[in-house]
Amino acid sequence: MSRLDVEVVVVGAGVMGLATARSLARGGRSVALVEQFELGHTHGSSHGGSRIFRLSYPDAAWVLLAQEALSIWRELEAEAGEPLIERYGSLDLGDWRPNREALSASGISFELLKGRELARRFPLDVDGGETGLHQADGGIIRADAALAALEASAVAAGAQLLEGTRIAAIEPNREGVTMSGDGISIRADVVVVTAGAWARGLLAPLGVALEVEPTRETVSYFELATDEPVPSLIDFAEGAGPGQLGYALMAPGVGLKAGIHHTGALADPDEPGVVDAEIAGWTAEWVNKRFRGAAPKGELETCLYTNTADESFVLERHGRVVVGSACSGHGFKFAPVVGERLAALASETGRARQA
Repeated sequence: MSRLDVEVVVVGAGVMGLATARSLARGGRSVALVEQFELGHTHGSSHGGSRIFRLSYPDAAWVLLAQEALSIWRELEAEAGEPLIERYGSLDLGDWRPNREALSASGISFELLKGRELARRFPLDVDGGETGLHQADGGIIRADAALAALEASAVAAGAQLLEGTRIAAIEPNREGVTMSGDGISIRADVVVVTAGAWARGLLAPLGVALEVEPTRETVSYFELATDEPVPSLIDFAEGAGPGQLGYALMAPGVGLKAGIHHTGALADPDEPGVVDAEIAGWTAEWVNKRFRGAAPKGELETCLYTNTADESFVLERHGRVVVGSACSGHGFKFAPVVGERLAALASETGRARQA
């Protein structure tokens, strides 16, 4: 059995784990990033070509957090030498008064567009009486490129990456934390668990109750009738149930990516992902209603959400164990700033010595 001794171990190399390892390594900490699969795998929450970036949120605190994340994304773009965010704008169809108020309170400009103007500016079918909140800074994050840029930055700063290594047990004590699994034993001062839907199972034996529910969501892809980019869209999806939100965003090299937010069934992350044909049908009906000339490409995939009741994140420290979990299906955009906050929690060495 091989052995490794570092200051910090990050368990789970999705976007949150990568961002955390990057921040720790750039801060001079010796860090190992451990991933049970390979980087960019399709079993979890971070894979795929794009994720929505938006500043439009119903609470000014979220707006400010997105702004902070955007600043770090721009730094990472400069470091990587390639764009990671495409500014196609974000569009929320409906009234969205809390979002408008939060944007105004944060000094963020936006437009409230009527149906005729919406139809003129975007390849969308909207009724004349409908309205939409358009915010120009929104768009997409090129997710695959973002993961690669975070990995390159973390490794360049000295982080060690261990792929294909599943941690089976975490054992904290007064001197540190020992982790074992897949032929390796790792000792560290502190561990950061960013294992997504697997985090609850890792933390439960430590007496850390993570109140989350993993669900498996279905994602569909469509061909657009125009090459013109469309804004990242949020809309109430008819037919999918009361209050269900449809989302759509550009998928580089593919066309349009779409789904119905929070409609997936409870899931065991270790079971193979299976698409839900009914949800795919709801998605197709909504896309056909909203996007002129859109056609299904027949490409479907799944994505795990790890959900809290109020869609907030869990960023906390329990002695030598730091928990970073529960993106609730909207966390990718915040990864750089979440990574910095988790790294700060992991760096509270005084608390670690007292634990």
